[in-house]
Amino acid sequence: MFHTFSYDAQNHSIQIAFKLWSDFGAHIPLIRSFSMGDNLTRFFHGTTQYPIFPGEPIRYHYLFFMLVGILERLGVRIDWALNVPSALGFASLLVLLYLIAKRLFHSKAVGFLTLIFFLFNGSLAFLRFFSLHPLSAQTGSDIIRANQFPAFAPWGPGLISAFWNLNIYTNQRHLAPAFAMVLCFLYIIIKDQKYTPKQQILRAIPWGIIFGVFPYFHPPSLLILAICMICYFFLYPNSRVFLFTVGVITLCISIPQMYHVQSEVKAVAWYPGYIFHNEVVSLRSLPQMLWYMVVFWWQNLGLHSIFILLGFFLISKNARRALIPILPIFLVPNFFKFSVEASANHKFFNFVLMLGAMITAYVLISFVHKAKRQKHLIITLLMTGLVGVVTLFLILSGVIDFFVIFNDTKGNLPDIPTNKEATWIKNNTPPNAIFLNSGYLYHPASVAGRAIFLGWPYFPWSAGYKENRMPIMNVMYETRDQKERCDLLAKYNISYITVEDVKNDVNLPRIDLAYFLNRYKPVYLSTNQRFAIFTTQELCPP
Repeated sequence: MFHTFSYDAQNHSIQIAFKLWSDFGAHIPLIRSFSMGDNLTRFFHGTTQYPIFPGEPIRYHYLFFMLVGILERLGVRIDWALNVPSALGFASLLVLLYLIAKRLFHSKAVGFLTLIFFLFNGSLAFLRFFSLHPLSAQTGSDIIRANQFPAFAPWGPGLISAFWNLNIYTNQRHLAPAFAMVLCFLYIIIKDQKYTPKQQILRAIPWGIIFGVFPYFHPPSLLILAICMICYFFLYPNSRVFLFTVGVITLCISIPQMYHVQSEVKAVAWYPGYIFHNEVVSLRSLPQMLWYMVVFWWQNLGLHSIFILLGFFLISKNARRALIPILPIFLVPNFFKFSVEASANHKFFNFVLMLGAMITAYVLISFVHKAKRQKHLIITLLMTGLVGVVTLFLILSGVIDFFVIFNDTKGNLPDIPTNKEATWIKNNTPPNAIFLNSGYLYHPASVAGRAIFLGWPYFPWSAGYKENRMPIMNVMYETRDQKERCDLLAKYNISYITVEDVKNDVNLPRIDLAYFLNRYKPVYLSTNQRFAIFTTQELCPP
């Protein structure tokens, strides 16, 4: 976690790995809106806003980042405030994976191998790597020096998704803690201890409260939990009172929150094919569609797809009962989407892979035990060697992806007080100020915890906001009609406007810095006179 996100205290600079640079363009404004902005106050009034799309209730699950913001507000440096909860969540996930695997299969070896398979994904991405870097005496060096993921669909060529490596957990810092809580709950059920109905109700209350806030902590994990609870209600009769009580309390607390995340509820739709929906539905027949999906998952799961499928019938009845939610959790997101962004379904598959890794580990460890029982040494060595080769192919893509993350370099984001614009904004504007921003990512107002009219448009869109603010932003910067501009500034409660030379960036409005400087008086002008801040009152006098 510190390798991908750190802080240069000497130069007051936030250091962000380039593989995180995009996602943290939304995370940093959200954290700072609680540590330096007014979102913490808004939280207690029920009016929390998305700091890169203010004016509407927040639709993004923000509780983890609110915790980070509170820690920074209390004086904890931002890297420690973010990395410690992230590391604790990830470590908890690893521990619980091990404990569940060990309990289900009564084997420490299965537990440890499960962790290996979790950390190093089993996709066939290594085939593409070797097509780009043919096998040679330099292969080891090529792997160690790798700095680009060999597969990164749907943003790269091929069918292998970008979501199986550890980059998911360094980017989405709230994912591991959410998964850890769900696994902890499942572990309690799997232990299958007998309690009286009254004891079950008392034990259910804190869990119901915890999962009740999941719509604002991690909604996909709540849906995963719901599927598991439905399955376990029928499979674990001794825990039915506990499961029912948790479900009722969770619903009672979470339903009022659905008002703010209703866009996600409305986004649920039939969507076969996951991230390759368009390719799948373009095929002429159902067998072709299903075959395309089989090929897709063969490339993404690799040998796991075989071992999980066959191993499910080889494991004990108790283990099969515990792991049966794998089937619906895998199938449902293959045919439905649960947000406007279909790729967000990857969380379901990440969870399936965690549990499925236990089955693969069990099959291989069982094969090793069988090899040891052979009377012929050569047969034993051959069978053990085969397991070693299979294990290598199961982790090779993950090993390559690990070095890509390890070799990633960091970009520096000047922080307060080095960032003069952000420093001025923090010291001279109220925490509830809204800025019309002349840049999307890491705008000085965002660094200072203030809300900006529009962050990088992908983030609001993926969070479920429907209004397209880009044309509105263009008008406010480009129009020469003062009334038109001022009416829009008033409509969106904008207090300040930043103006800078955007160097003909096609993603931004055409901003004429000279026009604003010649016509209006800025409240702030950088020493190089390329960045200015104006008040709405200056642009729109009474």
